[in-house]
Amino acid sequence: MSGLLLRKCLLLAAEFGAVLLLRGPEGAWIPVLLAVFVIGAGVPHGTGAEFVARTALALVAVGVVVAAGAALDRHTLHDRGREEQAVVTSRTMVKDGAGLSPSLRLRTDAGRDLPGPLASDLPVGARLTVTADPDGPAWTPGGRPARPLWQTAATAALLALQTAALSWYSFRKSRY
Repeated sequence: MSGLLLRKCLLLAAEFGAVLLLRGPEGAWIPVLLAVFVIGAGVPHGTGAEFVARTALALVAVGVVVAAGAALDRHTLHDRGREEQAVVTSRTMVKDGAGLSPSLRLRTDAGRDLPGPLASDLPVGARLTVTADPDGPAWTPGGRPARPLWQTAATAALLALQTAALSWYSFRKSRY
């Protein structure tokens, strides 16, 4: 039982840290999610979990981080986000899988540069409404978002699945 609690606490700490590292649109997504995947795959060490089970548990851990990060940003914007006017300061064309698409940089009327590009087709100087967290990096185009009910429900469901799977692997007889 103590091994299960230690494994679950380690995984929750890694997931929580990853959510905090990925706040806002310019987080280091690839290395952080790769680290969560590696930790998620290593957590069931010493249990009867085999390759497929370890991979599934690691993918669920990555899903928890993505869902919780989306829920945290939307919850923050819903609770304390402020609607502001922003202006397009630069427009570049970036290559994606289908060809070239526009990427915009925005600045609010208060002079704050919003982190991360916006994939939209507006000319330089165009104005739009954004909702921004006055104390953090989170922002979204448009008005204040609704409560993040589906993101929160997805996070809770993934955490329940993860806890059940980790418990099952921990209580099975080890093959090693």
